Amino acid sequence: MANNSFFPTSEDTQLVWLSHYALKLPVNAPTCGLSADEVASTLKDINYLIWMLQSWHPATRRDAISATSHKQLMVSGIGTDTVPHPQPTVFPDAPPATTPGIQKRLFGQIARIKASVNYTDIIGQDMGIIGSPSSVEHLIPEFTVTVEQGQAGSQVRIDFKKHGHDGIWIESRVAGGAWKFLAVSTIKPYIDNSPLTAGNSHEAREYRLRWWDKSVAHGEWSAIKGVAIGI
Repeated sequence: MANNSFFPTSEDTQLVWLSHYALKLPVNAPTCGLSADEVASTLKDINYLIWMLQSWHPATRRDAISATSHKQLMVSGIGTDTVPHPQPTVFPDAPPATTPGIQKRLFGQIARIKASVNYTDIIGQDMGIIGSPSSVEHLIPEFTVTVEQGQAGSQVRIDFKKHGHDGIWIESRVAGGAWKFLAVSTIKPYIDNSPLTAGNSHEAREYRLRWWDKSVAHGEWSAIKGVAIGI
């Protein structure tokens, strides 16, 4: 599509945009000449894409991290008890699959909406399809996690951009356990050099972030990102 500056560049903010578009499409579709069948097909596309970005892809990446951590444990770890291998994630409520090209179909539909004789800027603003980078970008922290060698051993480096915010609120979890507060960071990058859980020589760690301003954490959680770390 020639002009799609309304569409966020990061997957985190794409999830917010897709959910909003799915909410507003049925409301504005009749005015812009879209049939009920097309609306249903688009909602199926969006539902599947959201599930892939929000559930399937992060889970399969976690499975891969757990598999790597388990392999390292079994190859070079210590202990006298047997350790079963981690089971892959099961998706009992996965939405029906759709055909490739979801984004292309979505942008084509938006082009036709804007070409409708009844289209107005009010509709465009309501549906979030008017280019306005400042309103769609940086709603959620974007970050990367990497393992590096520190003075006391392996540590996790979290790189992020503040985009005018005071800082970030960080939570972490180990091996799919409960989320726990890790830190508030106002300086880039943040280094997680916390020791491995007692008895572990390797473990899978995951992180999620929110914005932190004026001593308050706020906004949606970022996408979950993880690494395998060991001695």
